[in-house]
This record gives sequence, structure tokens and C-alpha cells, in this order.
Amino acid sequence: MSDLKEMDQVSHVEPVSFKALNLTEAAADIRAGLSEFQIWTALSWQEFSSTYHRSLIGVAWVTFTFAAFVFVKLTVFSTLLETGDARYYDAYLVVGFFAWMYISQAVNGAPDTFTSAQGWIRSEPLPLSLYVFKSVTREIYNLVLTFIVVVIALVYLRFGVDHTVWYCVPAIVFWFLNAFSIKLLLGVVSARVRDISHLVKAIMTPMLFLTPIFWMPSQMPGLMRYLWWNPFYHYIELFRSPIVDGAFPTQSWLYAIALFTLVTLTAFFCFARFRQRIVFWF
Repeated sequence: MSDLKEMDQVSHVEPVSFKALNLTEAAADIRAGLSEFQIWTALSWQEFSSTYHRSLIGVAWVTFTFAAFVFVKLTVFSTLLETGDARYYDAYLVVGFFAWMYISQAVNGAPDTFTSAQGWIRSEPLPLSLYVFKSVTREIYNLVLTFIVVVIALVYLRFGVDHTVWYCVPAIVFWFLNAFSIKLLLGVVSARVRDISHLVKAIMTPMLFLTPIFWMPSQMPGLMRYLWWNPFYHYIELFRSPIVDGAFPTQSWLYAIALFTLVTLTAFFCFARFRQRIVFWF
């Protein structure tokens, strides 16, 4: 008889209510994490700079490595792809690849947001969102150092830009907001299911070639009908189109905002539901 009662208790699953989601506590965690500005900036810089500890040129390796990679890409692809304006294609490739580098780093690092900080999470009573802010900030350092190469490349190519170039500023801010949401979502899910990290990396590798970076949509119109739904294309266009085409990418903004809203809501509810369990998943 007692066994039947125990089986009934196990089989009975409580429905998830708004109270169980702990929405207020999750929002308070994010506010508290944001207020700890000095902690997550210090941690992010320590983590970033330690990679180049005892190096002769230090963090300048980020700029040098990206510059060398861009030079090789321009040398190879400029000779393989024929375009009406070589300078346009070169600028298209440099700006697009710069955007891809940041976006791919943000996505690839998202699953490790909490697992990489499990020592701190176990020992320090800090808001969990602090580690999301730390991860986002760490990649901003890479963004700044590689952007130097983009500016130098555009000057070298003598590629003129007009006032629409300022439209790329809200695109960068929007990138940061998206990075926070995707890191919050994948960070929680990957803390429970570690295969997510490998899955994300497996997806990102082919997406590099399925996203218009080394090729232009006009060169593959048939394929582009399907790849238009590729979110990476639109997130790159938010930044690239104002610089290279001198245009405001309205369609890409509408697509990106809709996707950002969906991901942010999913991330917040997921964080609210499982925030208190994360420490037990390590």
C-alpha cells in the first residue's frame, strides 16, 4: 500500500505556475548583476588579459592575428570572385568578416557562460547574471581591437563612407543586447545538457559558408531565397549595410528585433525557472 502511495507521489507532476517561475527574483538577479559593474568588468579584463600573460605584445596579438587573417582572405578571395568594383568587394568582405567574428565568438562562448564560472558560483554568493555580463564584456575587448583593423583596411582601400555610417552604432549596441540574451539562454541550458556546447560549435562551422560573407547574395539568387532566413545574415547586415552600401537595412532590423524579442523572453523565463538549480548541475 505504501508503495502505491509513493508511486502516486512520483507520478504526480505539479504544473509550472508563474510563482514557480520566480520572475521577480530573476529580474532582481539581473538588476543586481548589472549594479556590480566593477566586479564583472574587472573579472572580464583579468580573464581576457591572462590569455596573453607574459607575451611581448600582449593583447595586441588580437589585432595582429585578425589583420593577418583578413589580409590572406582578401588576397585569396579577391582573385577568385569577379566583381564590378574590387574595392566594394574588399570592403564587403572585411566588414562582413569582422561582424561574423564577433557574432560567432558570442554564440560559441554562450554555452560556457555558467560552466566556466562554476568555481565562483559555488564559492561566492554573487548574482548569476554577473557572469553573463562578464562574458559579454570580455568579447567587447576583442571587438574593439579588431575594429582597428577594419578602419585601417577601409582607409587603405580608399573606400568612401557617408553619414549613414553612424547607423552601425545602434547595430553594435543591439549586438550586445542579443549577446546577453543568447548567453543567458544557452548558459542555463548547457549547464544542464553539456552537449549543447558541442552542438553549437558544430552548427557555427557550416554557417560561416552559408552566410553571405565571402560571397554576395546577387551571386547566388536561387540559394539566397532560402538563406534569407539565416539570422546571421541579418545581424551582419545591420552593421555592414550602413558602411558598405550606405543604406539603412530596414528588413534586417525588423527580422532581428522579432528574433531578439523571442530569444529574450525565452531566456528570461528559462533563467527564472532554473536559476536556483544551476549550482547543483556542476
